[in-house]
Amino acid sequence: MTPEGAALLEAEALTTEILSLDGDPTFGEYLGGACVTCHQTSGHSDGIPAIVGLPTDYTVQALVEYKLGLRENPVMRLMTERLSNEEIAALAEWLGTMDVD
Repeated sequence: MTPEGAALLEAEALTTEILSLDGDPTFGEYLGGACVTCHQTSGHSDGIPAIVGLPTDYTVQALVEYKLGLRENPVMRLMTERLSNEEIAALAEWLGTMDVD
């Protein structure tokens, strides 16, 4: 198996594991203070992708892919590499419950 294939399998397994957790949206909101430094809570974007209201499974997958280096963005890699599975679940749950203004 190629290194890329192994990384994709790791991402899939980690995503599945995180999605099995009950994310705490209150904890996610607390953690999200770092996210809204760049991503606007209004859902509007000025070159930085909107993250408000995204489906939980998509958000978890994206954060895992940044954490594992499958998506390239130095800032997002730095922000996600320290997140625990519980923190990713909480952030994804919180973001999924937010409405776009």
